[in-house]
Amino acid sequence: MITAVLFDLDGTLVHSSPGVLASFRKTFDAEGIVPVATVDESVIGPPLLATLTRLTGIHDADRLQQLARTFKATYDTEGVLHADPYAGMTDVLKRLSDVRCRSFIVTNKRLAPARMIAERLGMTPYLAGVYALDSFTPPAPRKRNVVANILAEHGIAATAALMVGDSEDDADAAAANSVRFVAATYGYGAPLSFADSVPAATLDRLSDLPNIVVSLD
Repeated sequence: MITAVLFDLDGTLVHSSPGVLASFRKTFDAEGIVPVATVDESVIGPPLLATLTRLTGIHDADRLQQLARTFKATYDTEGVLHADPYAGMTDVLKRLSDVRCRSFIVTNKRLAPARMIAERLGMTPYLAGVYALDSFTPPAPRKRNVVANILAEHGIAATAALMVGDSEDDADAAAANSVRFVAATYGYGAPLSFADSVPAATLDRLSDLPNIVVSLD
């Protein structure tokens, strides 16, 4: 029986690209940087420093930290206000809660803005936890480590959990922990290809998830 669903955030529960991409563009304008890669939805998902490196070609740690500070200043005040729920999000979380299936957010986004978004969009009452790489000290190296910590901390058997996400990183986090993966095909990582695992199901609309959970129980 499935007792826990672990959700990616961006591209799975919320459409966040307008705020994220605008914050990258404002950061580069403020810092006088011309991106070396296209600033579009394909860059959403990885941790901030990795994305800044990809977009700028910069590898100097101090310079990247400066860019990260500039990004955080605009994203945490403006960008977070431009994340909108996918259709049916609240109903999905409520229906899972009603059948005592715990929902967790597992994101590469920093913990502070993830919590802001969850609170602003009314997710918090239906969540058992919000987790990010920086939920831990030192920060977790990858999302797969965050998933492992959640399973251990909350006593969740891998066979009783689902990971729902739109990226290869989400698929990897599920496979590394022997958790079944549901691929959100509407997200930023689609179309997905899987090197290590085949998804247990594909999710074309978030609102269909409760039916998928029942079918996989």
